[in-house]
Amino acid sequence: MASATENMKLAFEQIRDERMMHANTATRVGNAFLMLLNYITGQDVSFLRKDKADSTRYLLKLLAGAVIGESGDIRLNADGSIVCNSMTVRGSAVFSELVFNHQNVLEGDTYFTEKGIIDSVDFIGDGQYKLVIRKEYDDEIVNFHAYDVLKCSMNNLDRGRTYKTSWMRVDSVDTDENAITVTLYDNEDVPGGVNYAPLPAARLIRWGNQLDKDRQGVFFVSSKDNRFMFLQGVTQPKLMDGNYSAFIGVPPDLDCLKNIPLAARQPYIYARGLIVQDIIKLDYKGNPQFTERDLGTWQADKQYIHGYDDEAKGWFTDRVWWGGCYWQCSVEKATVGKEPRYNNADWACLLGGANMSLELYSSKGDFFPSDERWQTTIIAELWNAEMKITEEEIGRENIKWTRISEDTAGDAAWGLKHAQGTVGLELLIDSSEDIGTWTAGKKVGFQCEIFIGEQNMTYTSSYEINI
Repeated sequence: MASATENMKLAFEQIRDERMMHANTATRVGNAFLMLLNYITGQDVSFLRKDKADSTRYLLKLLAGAVIGESGDIRLNADGSIVCNSMTVRGSAVFSELVFNHQNVLEGDTYFTEKGIIDSVDFIGDGQYKLVIRKEYDDEIVNFHAYDVLKCSMNNLDRGRTYKTSWMRVDSVDTDENAITVTLYDNEDVPGGVNYAPLPAARLIRWGNQLDKDRQGVFFVSSKDNRFMFLQGVTQPKLMDGNYSAFIGVPPDLDCLKNIPLAARQPYIYARGLIVQDIIKLDYKGNPQFTERDLGTWQADKQYIHGYDDEAKGWFTDRVWWGGCYWQCSVEKATVGKEPRYNNADWACLLGGANMSLELYSSKGDFFPSDERWQTTIIAELWNAEMKITEEEIGRENIKWTRISEDTAGDAAWGLKHAQGTVGLELLIDSSEDIGTWTAGKKVGFQCEIFIGEQNMTYTSSYEINI
């Protein structure tokens, strides 16, 4: 039986080849055109339509590409690239190279462990299920082992983004069928107190293993809990404090952390051990925190710092012992050879700074004749532990001398003559001017007061002359 195209060809050839006069009548020509029209508008036409929906069973080659949608939202380019707004893959997607433009966002929890997608669920009975695992490529085989503890989360696809979680233990593995037999945990054995049956298309991850210690660890990132989590020794769905081997981020609610003064909602690093070359401590403003470094006895030829040590690779505050006191460097680089002591701004005294004492003694002894003129010098010595403080360090304006005797008027006159700030640490005493006429057995005292502004303290000592 001739095809429609063969019949049309024969009819048009008859019209073309006719030699008799008036043989090509309107009927013959009209019938040929009607045959062509019926073919174009018929069901068995061999051409794709552009005026209504159409399809073809044969390969369609668009050598210059294709544009889909009135606004060109989808473009199939001749170089093999595809441009579109979104893509939904119901099966697996294999990429030789995956490039993210600007940023990649992962929502929820991302696990780094063995995984699988449930293709079908067959209830066996008594809490057991047979789960066929989807093959994402031809040679893939199920990678779960017996006694694996599995976690399966199923999204409810609702406005609240809720989900159900199923916990199960692998009883056996069938690599031929790419399937596993599992037993669901009881409700009281799972977090939340409710365990749900697994569903097709849900994702499984290995959470731990009841027996194999090499399969009892898992690492995951949680955007909900704001932390990187490392678990070890996981043998059941519920975690114990000992399973948290390390984390980076907001700390979980652990008993061992309850008595530690942690800042709320702030990230921390927790791990059993720490192997590190450089540790740089910062305060909440980003300023470096210094590590105190005890360097023993101060040495005149050594450079001491309060800053970054290029050789040690860290921020340090040097501390030394000197003159019976414990000192801490207060500047970036202390002056080499300048000892730590009172009024040296390069150093702050941590211990012994309040150990101050004032002593007075006479250059000519303690007893003087009443019938002869004599002179002596009363010397004041202010000590900071084992270091004697100089007059320059104290400041003469902070030194005050007072005469104390039975002659109060004379004491006052003497005080005006020796006003505060006019006499330093050495007070010259002349018997004719500073003692006057005294009978034998009388006493006169001289008191020295030194004010230390750094401590807001006044140190006092007296010396008594016997005549």
